[in-house]
Amino acid sequence: MLTPFIEIIFTMGYLGFFLYTIVVGTFIPLPTQLILLPAGFLASQGRLDIFTIIMVTASGATLGATINYFLAKEVSKRFISDEKNRKIEKFFQKYGRVSVALAPLTFGLGQYISIPAGMAKMDLRWFLPLIFLSNALWNFAMVMLGYMFGQDAGSKTIYLVGFGTLIMILTISLFVYKEFKSY
Repeated sequence: MLTPFIEIIFTMGYLGFFLYTIVVGTFIPLPTQLILLPAGFLASQGRLDIFTIIMVTASGATLGATINYFLAKEVSKRFISDEKNRKIEKFFQKYGRVSVALAPLTFGLGQYISIPAGMAKMDLRWFLPLIFLSNALWNFAMVMLGYMFGQDAGSKTIYLVGFGTLIMILTISLFVYKEFKSY
């Protein structure tokens, strides 16, 4: 179903990667692995540049996250109670930087951290570099898996990413549970 879409992305090259990761950076749940693993494989053949892939995709994801940030900031003014906004702001004052830095490194959570960050009005001078660096790190890991495992990266990555994600989710979940319990 997504194969023709992914083929179009690769036909467009780096611009396609940028546009795809803008969408991924928003709340639309598309996996970055669909383009990063094959891009890593193509980089291993000398057809793409790893540094450019990472910079382009991290920039796209950051732009998508910034879109979410501003949408959430506006929506929270109109539809979220002042009490809930204060709780989110309080949490983000204490743990916002850590949350923004770690969320993109967890499978399926990265694109959503910008929503509470926007609701909490997290300072953009922290949000933007943290979300960019975290996405760049995730993208680097996925590109390198594609580079190392080639066309078999998809099958091996499921296990590697699944195990790493499970550990990260458990660690973050325990931390968040403990903190929200204190509220």
